[in-house]
Amino acid sequence: MALIETRELHKHYQLGEISVAALNGVELAIESGEFVVLAGRSGSGKTTLLNLVGALDMPDRGEVFIRGENFHSLSKDARASFRLRHIGFVFQAYNLIRVLSARENVAYVLELQGVAKSERMTLADRWLAEVGLLELGDRRPDQLSGGQQQRVAVARALASSPAIVLADEPTANLDSHTGMALIELMQHLNREHGTTFLIASHDPNVLAAAGRLVRMEDGAIVEEERRG
Repeated sequence: MALIETRELHKHYQLGEISVAALNGVELAIESGEFVVLAGRSGSGKTTLLNLVGALDMPDRGEVFIRGENFHSLSKDARASFRLRHIGFVFQAYNLIRVLSARENVAYVLELQGVAKSERMTLADRWLAEVGLLELGDRRPDQLSGGQQQRVAVARALASSPAIVLADEPTANLDSHTGMALIELMQHLNREHGTTFLIASHDPNVLAAAGRLVRMEDGAIVEEERRG
């Protein structure tokens, strides 16, 4: 059984009087431990597909299964709970809470899950160490560089040991050197912890790092390339 499976996903957006097809019958299966990159120009459907896999949006038609469960069929509250337990997110804009320290940001999802404070802070420190930022755990986001903030976002995404991490253009706001360091970090976490990654990007360095490259165009998958 695939970790993630999408079946005939369709999604349209209304722009004034025009209906724009963002996804046209997308079918994709991802196994546990894969490092998958969605490639394509802006408007190809990459972000829409991530949003549907992450239950941040609902399809017009079609289904998404994670660990065999069709979680789009769940109630809104049940979907939120499922997302909290099984999916980690890394966004282009970091989305850190400005008034919290790096450690508190990493621990935030664990707090939502009801993990005791001492345990969640221990886990937060563990993941800050994994991304090389343990000594900066007391700093707030505005005291960190862009690359450091994105590493905190990766640590936050992984702190609850999700089934999959979804990353939308994670290197877009980083210089090439910092972006490469982030890619290498995610590859390391994929290899060492078996974390499954699904990344949307047009960054050539991210595409080159893919264990499996999925090219999208006009809301459809047009090519897949498996490497290694």
